[in-house]
Amino acid sequence: MKKFWESLNARERTYVMMLGVFAALLGLFFAGRSFARYMNDLSERSDSAERDTLQIENLGRQYQLLQAMKTGDSQQLDNMLSSIETLLKNIGLRDKVGSLTPTDTVVQEKYLKREVKVSIKESAANQVLDFVRQIEQSTQTLYKVESLSYRPVLKKPGIYDFNIQISGFQRKNDGK
Repeated sequence: MKKFWESLNARERTYVMMLGVFAALLGLFFAGRSFARYMNDLSERSDSAERDTLQIENLGRQYQLLQAMKTGDSQQLDNMLSSIETLLKNIGLRDKVGSLTPTDTVVQEKYLKREVKVSIKESAANQVLDFVRQIEQSTQTLYKVESLSYRPVLKKPGIYDFNIQISGFQRKNDGK
């Protein structure tokens, strides 16, 4: 190799060195491109796993809700109002609650649907969204947020009035 290098004139040596630098840069380019593709694939797989996990959690909650409807787990709805009040107190929204109205409705003569309508006055959105998130992600409770509406409070930017409807089901106990 040394003999070959010495047999080249200065111009040929420059070309060989430029060819070596070009080959090294080309190798770095393809290695970086491969690494970027790998990182993108890894990110997509991570996002897919996260979506699958959320879907499994939602299916688990739906299964628990159906089991409660089937077996008549009445304790869940009996504690619903106090559980909502505790959540509101923990988040710091209890003093902003305008009304907390429970309503029971018979569904198909076998089930009882309890709805609690929560009216929150003049609150920041992040607190209310935290409240909704805790209800929806809770594995201890078998009720969910059915609707959420809001309207901005005039002359108070970033402050809203919220109406939230939370509901749950249970099998009706007719003494049977």
